Amino acid sequence: MAEESWSLAQSGQFCLALSAGSTVEDVLEAYGADVSRAQWITSEEWFRIYEPTATSTALRAGSLGGWSFCIEFDNCIGFTPGIRRELSKETEAFILSRTGHALTTLHYMVDGEVVESFEPGNGTSCVPSSRDFTGRVERLADSSDGITACLEVLAEYTGHYLTTALLRGPLLSVAVLAPDREGLMRTDLSRPGGATPSGTSSSLGRRLGTIVQRSE
Repeated sequence: MAEESWSLAQSGQFCLALSAGSTVEDVLEAYGADVSRAQWITSEEWFRIYEPTATSTALRAGSLGGWSFCIEFDNCIGFTPGIRRELSKETEAFILSRTGHALTTLHYMVDGEVVESFEPGNGTSCVPSSRDFTGRVERLADSSDGITACLEVLAEYTGHYLTTALLRGPLLSVAVLAPDREGLMRTDLSRPGGATPSGTSSSLGRRLGTIVQRSE
């Protein structure tokens, strides 16, 4: 491993999303964020000015080579069907999340569809695929925790590690104050939901990038 990857194993809840061929701004817009209010600042600077509420979601987004990512820690929404579809529209995306109930899930999405989905460490895949991310994670999980194993597999696939230095450094940061959680949880594609920052409307259905083909 060229660099030490950042482990989320100690986090009570989080959501990490990666989208191929997307800009950082594309990713934030997929969450319904008002990008005009976003700032490129360090984590220390951001959490000095961010005022959390019972419903707000803080987003920190950056680039990993040809991928862009977004990390959330409280009131996460990136794992919802609406945002997963948007992050993977005409491209591919990964969403690694842990809920407050300690349920950890990795989704691999292509063009709005779930290609593979599983809970690391439980030995089963609710949606298997020929890419076998489940098997890759399970083999690594024999010697590490499930989240660290997922991060290692993602780094192998994308070619980039998510490091502590990167996450502490300047990232495009913004808050979504009033996400439409009910709408985002809909699985009916004809009724997509949206996350709406305070006083701002948003719509889904925009192109985010192109599918990155990789040999196995």
